[in-house]
Amino acid sequence: MKTLVLFSSANPQGNTAQVVERVAQHIDMEIINIDELSISAYNYENQYPNDDFYPLVEKILQADNVIFASPIYWHAPTAPMKAFIDRITELTDVAALKIKARSLASKRAFVLTSSANAEICSVFEQMFSKIFSYFSMQYAGKLHADCRENIVINPRELDTFISALLTKPLERSITYLSTDSNASN
Repeated sequence: MKTLVLFSSANPQGNTAQVVERVAQHIDMEIINIDELSISAYNYENQYPNDDFYPLVEKILQADNVIFASPIYWHAPTAPMKAFIDRITELTDVAALKIKARSLASKRAFVLTSSANAEICSVFEQMFSKIFSYFSMQYAGKLHADCRENIVINPRELDTFISALLTKPLERSITYLSTDSNASN
């Protein structure tokens, strides 16, 4: 199974990067720093310059597991991560791209994060959970590091996260694209 990490952080060697590296010690995965890519902001006209969005979508479609890795800033992911998530809306707007949006339904999605709290922020996690649900992606796992003093990862949670990444997904019925009217408004 192929695992792709979509990484974003104001500090590319910071806490979240170190958590990603800890997972990478156990599993082979490709890490893409989306902060280094040029991804235009979503617009209703769906008019974009040539940027890195479409090649990134193709990489995502080739992966089995997609890890969204971002620190928690004010209950949310980084601005580049949020801009990328907003831009995914284009896949639901443009008829020729809808097949790519439907192909996301075969993916397993994961959240990896760090913050100055013992637990993952519920607002942060809920945002990802709703996005995954909208695209009928299986929310297969989360890993959070408490970084108040040092990077603290619960060993059982790390093992569970790695196990989920290595486990083949069960066959499941897929409902394509939620009818949640709030998703793209």
